[in-house]
Amino acid sequence: MSRKASLAWMDWLTVFAIAAVAISLNVFFHESVHAVTCVALGGDLRELTALHVDCDPGGDWQTQVVAGSAAIANLALGLVCWRWLPRAAGAAQRFFLWLFMLMNWLYGAGYLMFSGVANIGDWAVVIAGWEPHWLWRVLMALVGTGLFIWAVWTALQELGKYIGGREPELIGRAVKLGLVAYLASAVVVLLAGWFNPYGLLGQPAVAGFIAVLGALSPLLWMMQWFRSGAFAKLAGPALQIPRSWGWIALGGLAIVVYAVVLGSGLRF
Repeated sequence: MSRKASLAWMDWLTVFAIAAVAISLNVFFHESVHAVTCVALGGDLRELTALHVDCDPGGDWQTQVVAGSAAIANLALGLVCWRWLPRAAGAAQRFFLWLFMLMNWLYGAGYLMFSGVANIGDWAVVIAGWEPHWLWRVLMALVGTGLFIWAVWTALQELGKYIGGREPELIGRAVKLGLVAYLASAVVVLLAGWFNPYGLLGQPAVAGFIAVLGALSPLLWMMQWFRSGAFAKLAGPALQIPRSWGWIALGGLAIVVYAVVLGSGLRF
């Protein structure tokens, strides 16, 4: 395939824009769930930014519910996306829904896994004071790791249903999709950290950047699993995502609203 033909069936600027929309919505949803749960429990919501929430829930059990709510909501939203994935109209829309599904699953499972292993993060707050503490950490790490692997495995099963084409070109295309989506996610969150009121090296920006780089790391390596015969690649035309100025405009808008406006923060 010539370079000109290759560019015709996969426009990487459009893929970047789709991923920018997905990561903006994913992290915004996560932080918004924390904020809404805080308010619903009668807490004092002081600040909401693209990367963190400043909230006084008002008590120990309220603090635990607020801390744990977002990861659970991410897992649930991923399940909703999974249900709607077969109904997506058009290649770009289906790729967006697939990526948004995966991001939500990885975020939700990643918080469980990371909190269990490192004893920091949202779910470390949830199990604070639970005894025997080491056992709760082990259980949480095992559940989180299991969900994380299941999410990657299921996402690859879904990708095999519509990516189309023939190997090895199919695998190369999948690898590039993952790399571009990961790069877009890193750029968007880095911009959000740049505009964060506590600075690029402040705790919200550093924690947010680490969370995204870690949780979405499968986008860098999961396509190597895709080579396995365990994942059926249904015969069909190769996935095409041509240049879409609509998606590019939407991606630019998402970056401005999420990284610049919400990145600077809303204070209550």
